[in-house]
Amino acid sequence: MIFYNKYKKFRIENNIDLKDVSKRTKIDLKYLQAIERGKFAEIPPVYVKLFFKAYISEIGVDIDEALLELDSFLNQKNNAKSLKFVPDEGMKKSNLFKKINSENLFNSTVFIGITSFLLILMLSFSLNSNSNISQKDLENELRITKSDLIEFYSIRSEEVLSIDDISIPVTIRFKSNIENYINLYDNFSGKEFFIFDENMGNQSNTFTEQWNGEEKSFLIANTVEYELIFFSDNSYQDFSKNIINDFPVEIILKSNPFTITIKKYLPKN
Repeated sequence: MIFYNKYKKFRIENNIDLKDVSKRTKIDLKYLQAIERGKFAEIPPVYVKLFFKAYISEIGVDIDEALLELDSFLNQKNNAKSLKFVPDEGMKKSNLFKKINSENLFNSTVFIGITSFLLILMLSFSLNSNSNISQKDLENELRITKSDLIEFYSIRSEEVLSIDDISIPVTIRFKSNIENYINLYDNFSGKEFFIFDENMGNQSNTFTEQWNGEEKSFLIANTVEYELIFFSDNSYQDFSKNIINDFPVEIILKSNPFTITIKKYLPKN
């Protein structure tokens, strides 16, 4: 498991709300979300380690170990730290087994080293097997509500586009290549759709929805690496480029005339 996913998993398992972490550390929610997605390039370089350290401290994980993993991930190698934890393990293991022969097989140092290595592997497997996050926990983590938009976000832009030469019914196709959440709703009902990084439940990252001309809205958590296609018997329109945003997007569909309103949001400072 990639290290930042491990810390996100730890936070969820311990019922620590990321919004609470943001309030206590005074770090914008967008940067904490970037940390948990491994998108460190979205954080100003001078603040990467500072924000990461504050995040790790807040969720209660060993800071030194976490910083080492961050350094390794960012290829910012610190020789002293690297030698302590990851001194080219692959090469050492390879050379170790090449040099072992009948004369040193029972050497106490080699035996203890191999035994320790096997025990660590078994312990790691056991911990990973017993720390699964439920699908409900992941859904609660991904979900964005209208109240979240009001409290944590502000409108970045709003654009109204016409949907030309299209006949009812319209098929709307969504596709996301990253972890995502979509809420579809109208005046009477609504439904949710979740996409997970680890494909829990073998759920597809693509789904379709029929639109019959009634007013309908979609709240989409993330529109990076995302696809939005409208098509009917006589039309095919791709709105993917129009809705790209690193943060939530709200889409409102109306008929007479057919229009699509796109509201893009940014986290509040």
